[in-house]
Amino acid sequence: MADDRIWSAAELELLTPDERHRVFNEGVVTDLGQLSPEFLARVRAKGKALLEERGLIPPDSDGG
Repeated sequence: MADDRIWSAAELELLTPDERHRVFNEGVVTDLGQLSPEFLARVRAKGKALLEERGLIPPDSDGG
């Protein structure tokens, strides 16, 4: 992620609605290549575990 800045609620409240919208949009990652491989692996493993737990995919499937 390009900018890891953490905004406080007080800081966001000082911004205009357009500025808050811009800050939000800049924080959205749409290219998985921007994520670290370690983070992406953790997210995929957690997602797979949740799908298995809820019976949406069989255990030990590839998730696809």
